This record gives sequence, C-alpha cells and structure tokens, in this order.
Amino acid sequence: MHTTKNNESENSIQLAYGRKVQELLSQSHADAWVDDLWQMYTGYVLLAQEAGHDPKSYNRFVSFKELVFFFQDVGKMAKC
Repeated sequence: MHTTKNNESENSIQLAYGRKVQELLSQSHADAWVDDLWQMYTGYVLLAQEAGHDPKSYNRFVSFKELVFFFQDVGKMAKC
C-alpha cells in the first residue's frame, strides 16, 4: 500500500511537470524556445567577456545546454 501511495505521488508530480511544460509551450513552440535560449546565452557570453572571469561560467553553460536539449527533445516529441 505504501508503494502505491508513492507511485501516485510520483505520478501527480510528473503530471504537474507536464502541465508546466505545456504552459511554457503554449507561449511559444520548442524551436522558438531554443532560438531564444541561444540569444540569451550569446548575450550572457558577450557581457561576461566584458565583465571578466566568472567562476560559475561552466555551470551556467551546462544549465544552458540542458535547457536547449530539453526543448529539442520536447520539440521532437511534439512532432511525433
């Protein structure tokens, strides 16, 4: 019984995540999000070059990369 409750809780969380993704994609499709992310990251890189060394730049790049991959994957799912 405890496992069933955990599964239900996990399912409800996944459904909530899905609703949030759907909400994001209702504003723009996945390809537009990828383009916007590239523009934001490019602006960040240009600013960072002017501002000097940023010890968190690698972590920001990894986060950016994961967001781009996420929206690319979502875009592929929408086309299926």
